[in-house]
Amino acid sequence: MVYFISGLGADERVFKFLDFHAIEHRFIQWLKPAKTETLSHYAQRLAVDQIDVNNDVILIGLSFGGLVAQEIAKFIDCSQVIIISSVKSPEEFSWQLKWASKTKIYKMIPDWLLRLGNKLTADYYFGTKNKAESILLHQIIKDTDPRFLKWAINKIMNWKKEAITAPLVHIHGTNDRIFPIKPIKSSRSNRLIEIPNGGHFMIVNQAAQLQALIFELISESK
Repeated sequence: MVYFISGLGADERVFKFLDFHAIEHRFIQWLKPAKTETLSHYAQRLAVDQIDVNNDVILIGLSFGGLVAQEIAKFIDCSQVIIISSVKSPEEFSWQLKWASKTKIYKMIPDWLLRLGNKLTADYYFGTKNKAESILLHQIIKDTDPRFLKWAINKIMNWKKEAITAPLVHIHGTNDRIFPIKPIKSSRSNRLIEIPNGGHFMIVNQAAQLQALIFELISESK
């Protein structure tokens, strides 16, 4: 079974341009986090509620979902973990995110300003390419629970990555403005696949290319 984990506050709408009818799959649904809940504990709750560990598990996480996928893979056996437009450790943050994490400035930003900032800058940072993509992105932002948004940002800023044993493939766009490509690294255990001109929203505007790549990776894991 292939499990898809969407980005921060988003749902399966971000995968709507990919056709996965040929594979057995499921979209992980976000749960409401407790205010002080750790990311590790939250990931365990998602897994217990929605993942069948009696069958082979492939996790595909997008953006924040990539962090969650890696957290889930710490305590359940996975055939493969694929992260898209995400990071493998805080070392892969941009200098701006590292600065925000170190100074804790994100804690000073009220909920309404977070959402306002998203509305004003989302198209630039996500790299939408037309009106339809912009409408989809802003609808997702509108539907995002601001409490979940603030909780998740706190977890991203304080993430302490632990190694996982499952094979990991990292798919990343060279034009990603949220997680710029420069700090992103590959290693013997973590394969990096760069998508030329891909932005943070490439799961939508380069869907055909990503779909073919995902199918290829799934086939390799069997």
